[in-house]
Order: sequence, then structure tokens, then C-alpha cells
Amino acid sequence: METSILIVEDEGLIALDLRKKIEQAGYSVPLVADNSADALLAAERLRPSLVLMDIRLRGEQDGIATADQIRRQFHIPVMFVTAHADPDTLERAKITEPFGYIVKPFHSVDFRAQIEMALWKHRMEQKLRASEAWLATTFGNVADALIATDSEGNISFMNAPASVLTGWESIDAKGKPLLEVFQVFEEMTGLPVIHPLEALYDGRELGTEPSTYNLRKQDGSMSALVEAELSANRDQGSLLGIIVVFRDVTERRRTERQNRQLQKMNSLTLMAVGLGRELAESQNRMDDLLKELIVKSKGSALRVLGDIYAYSACQQSVIQQLISLGKGDSGQAVLIDVNETLTGLEPRFRKALGIRRSLNLKLAADIPPIKADPQEFRENLFRLVAGAKDAMPDGGIVEVSTASIKLSGQKGGVQVAIRDSGKGIRASAAERVFDPYYQSRGGNRNPGFSLALVYQFVAMSGGSIEVESAPEKGAEYLLRFPALENPVSLAASV
Repeated sequence: METSILIVEDEGLIALDLRKKIEQAGYSVPLVADNSADALLAAERLRPSLVLMDIRLRGEQDGIATADQIRRQFHIPVMFVTAHADPDTLERAKITEPFGYIVKPFHSVDFRAQIEMALWKHRMEQKLRASEAWLATTFGNVADALIATDSEGNISFMNAPASVLTGWESIDAKGKPLLEVFQVFEEMTGLPVIHPLEALYDGRELGTEPSTYNLRKQDGSMSALVEAELSANRDQGSLLGIIVVFRDVTERRRTERQNRQLQKMNSLTLMAVGLGRELAESQNRMDDLLKELIVKSKGSALRVLGDIYAYSACQQSVIQQLISLGKGDSGQAVLIDVNETLTGLEPRFRKALGIRRSLNLKLAADIPPIKADPQEFRENLFRLVAGAKDAMPDGGIVEVSTASIKLSGQKGGVQVAIRDSGKGIRASAAERVFDPYYQSRGGNRNPGFSLALVYQFVAMSGGSIEVESAPEKGAEYLLRFPALENPVSLAASV
């Protein structure tokens, strides 16, 4: 293909001399333009291989502005031809990313060498842009979040999933240090992660196994639990940068915890079915005998028997929980209006909390219905409120609130939060708070199977439950259920 050169020069004699020298070097010159408008039209119509542009042109637009427009619109390389090589002019011309300069007069200029160098540079630049476009498209289609850095550890590329998880727009993140955008902390210790380049500089390779970190977003909030793989990007031994591939595993970790908890519960179910009924029968007989003794007794013996009967009633409650645990199902699921159910439970909640504890209901509007067994739903909410009472022996506030939320996969959900103002739950109890008989708070109150039953009900209703707590700031139980979008009508009134 013939190499054609467009000349833009407003001095006629200089233009003729330049054209002659270019043609003698073996190139064709289809046109010589002497102003910006004609140069732009010629570039669009002829699509030359290269443009030789005089910096000082007559008219409203000089050669620098014209060159910038040709580069942006037509992607044609431009070399400047000028007698003005002063620093200010050259600095302004750099903005247009020229492919070289030819300084007037032309006596000692090797046009062929200059032009071939410019054309070669342009071809390499096109290949690099094509390669970068291919990589950007490939990285952009990766489902996992991906960040690539340069050799200094500054971000050179970030795909859309990485933007979502970090909270950074890719254009804002470009050029920033990796750990300023990918703000991660060790899952177990909470300590900031050491920059991977430090390991490489110390002669250590990055681990091949994925690691799990807590990721903080740009706004300072904790984004997610992420599983990340870091690798060195090398070319013939030279370090080009770091590649980080990561994914949100918050939901996976929650599901794993839920499955482990249900396995614990299942291991108790067979025992609970038989043992619970046997204990209940024995307990009922003992209660009947206690009632007879109470009728026949008086004085101190009567007070002792009354205490025994009270302890027996507590034991009976635990046995009933054991029987409920042995059922192993979530009951008959129907549509439930969550706000209506909580409003109906308000008198029962207030009575259970007593006079030293207050109740606040904060029910959001337009809460969609959920599907669960209404009796089990009420009983398990009551278990949590009763547990909040026990967490505040000296009084306090229990807040019950509802909210519409987004679950994993952007599905709609409903959250019921029950928060108390007690002393909170020990940090070491977070993983075991829903285990049967595990005492997550200080004191002598035995929780029995209460929280385990709540966990079992929520899980078998397709939802999840978590507890959040801080010392002296109480505990908050977050129950999340899948929402039923736009149901025709509620199937049951609860």
C-alpha cells in the first residue's frame, strides 16, 4: 500500500519545497492544505498515512489545535513542521501526542528516516491499543472482580465487579495505590494486609491458595467478606505488576455456617423425638404429685414445695422446647403480613417485658409479605423478646423494627430486627450463640433450646438470622426472610 503524506503549510514556497523533498523520499503527496478547515476535510476524505503540520497557520485555529482534532477524530499520526521550537510551543504541542518534529529550514533533514520512525511508532501504538482493548474486553467479561497494577503497585485496570465491591469507579481508581482501593483486612485478626509487592521485593512468591479478607469500601463501610487470589504478572522475569482476582463469599460463608448449625440441630432431633415425649410424661406425673402435696401441706413445707413446683415448670418449658426441636419442620407455611403480626403481638411483648422495660415498634411502610408458619413465626419472635428481657435485668429498651432489604442476587427480602440495650454478647460467642444450651451472655440464666429453635425455624423458612453486638451496647438479632413480590392476596390473616 502506497504511503501518502498530507502537507498542511500556509507559506507557498515552503510548501512546494517540502512537497518536493517528500516525493523525492519516495512518498506520495495527494494534497497540500494551507488552513485548518481544508486540512480537516482532506484528512477525512483522503485518510493519509501521515500529516505534516505547520504549527503556525493563518486563521482562527492553529496547527496544534488542528493536529489534536485530526488525532481524536481520524486517528491519523501527525508530525509538526515548524521554525518555532521554543519550550513553550513544544510544551503545548505535547498535548496532541505528536509523532515527531521537523524543524525549518529542511537542509539537513532526513525525511525518510523521520517519516518511517513516525509510521513505525504509530503502528506499534495501534497494536498496543488493540491489545489493551482486547485485554479490557476480556477482563471486563470476567465474572469475578479483577484489579491489575503496574510494577509500582498502582492500579492500571479494574473491571465492573471490582468497582461494585470496592465502591470505586474504575476511572477514579486508575493510578491509585492498590491497597488504597483494595482495602482489605485479615479475617481473623482484623489487621491491614501487607502490600504484596513487599513480599516480592523480599524474594518471596505470592501464595497460590486463595485467602479470605474483610473488604472496606471507599466510603469507609465494610463491603463484604472476599476470597482473593494474588499473583505476580511477569514477562521474561521482569515484574509488570500484580493481578488480584476476588469474589464476594459473604453469602457462601453464611450458608456454610447455617448448614453446620442445622447439622448440629439434626444430630439432636432423633434424641429429641423420643426423649422429649418420655420426659414430658414423667414431668406431668411429677407435677400432679407435687400439686397433691401442696394441697396437703402448710407452713415451711408448703413454701419449699412451691419452689420445687416453680423449678418443675421451668423444666417443663425446656422439655416442650425439646419436643419442638424434634419436630424438624417449619410448620404449615402461608403468607404473613409481618407488620400486622408484630402489631398484634405488641400487648404480649409489653406484658412479657414488665414495667422496667419499654418497647419501641418501628415498622416500615410497604413491607411485602413473607411465607412461613404463622404460629411458629409468632412464637419465635416472642422467644427473642423474652430473651431480650433476660439480657436487661435492671431494665432497658427493646426495639423491634422491620425493613425491606435486598438479599443475595438482588432478590427482595424482609428484615425483622430485635435489639436490646443490655450488656451485649461476648465476642467469642458469635459463632456459637445459636447452639443449644450455650450461654452467650453472662449470668445464671440458662438459655436452653430457645435460640436454637429460632435459628431452626428461620432457616427452614428459607431465611437467615445473625446477631450483632458490642460491649455495653446490647445485642441485635437480624431475621431475614425472602419476600413474596406482588402477591394477589394474603392467604391467611395472622
